Amino acid sequence: MAYCSRCGSDNPKDSLYCKECNAFIGDDEEKKRMDGNVYPSIKSYPLSFSYAYTESSSRAELFIRIVYAFILNIIAEIWGVVAEFALIFQFFYVLIYGKKHRGAFDFIGGYLRFYFNVTAYTLLITDERPPITDKDTGYPCKFSLTFEEKSERLELVIRIFYIVILSLIVSAWAVVTSVIVLIEWFYILITAKKSFGLWEFSVRFLNFLMRVTGYYFIMTDERPPLTGD
Repeated sequence: MAYCSRCGSDNPKDSLYCKECNAFIGDDEEKKRMDGNVYPSIKSYPLSFSYAYTESSSRAELFIRIVYAFILNIIAEIWGVVAEFALIFQFFYVLIYGKKHRGAFDFIGGYLRFYFNVTAYTLLITDERPPITDKDTGYPCKFSLTFEEKSERLELVIRIFYIVILSLIVSAWAVVTSVIVLIEWFYILITAKKSFGLWEFSVRFLNFLMRVTGYYFIMTDERPPLTGD
């Protein structure tokens, strides 16, 4: 059996991830075999994610990314402005009807998928350049979203205040992540491969960031857990 030091669960022999909390429980030798293996987030939240970990990484893509990620982030910013209008519409729709508008939900969901892909690429989580689309195209970083039609009016008010707290946590975490990504950048430049520990830190930040962003955009009434699992 493989023991999880985080939650104390016993897992089948040769497990890479804990079946209870999804923590990585493999040893260094197993990390070497992780090419193509999926690193999942917790599945209990309405927004969930998974990542295909590939240890090798392109030095050339480090430099291409500087320019291409800049262009992608401009597109994401413009798309985000339109998504804000959809958010305002969704806010008043929920306020009046007590449920979400499916069209607004799908539009915002498409934006969030693109934003997720762009951020994963920017954070060196994958070398594959994200497609400029709101569709699921088989990108190595997966974004999953569960539609819940019913929405609480009271949560609209609570969200306004709670999102301020969550945003402060995101900002502090983002500062640390920016340092981690810089270290990872030079690590890849020297070794042409990712550091699993640094990669996992960025993944956990992205998980939390996307849950907070989804909560802000009224994709769910469930408040994000204060974890990157």
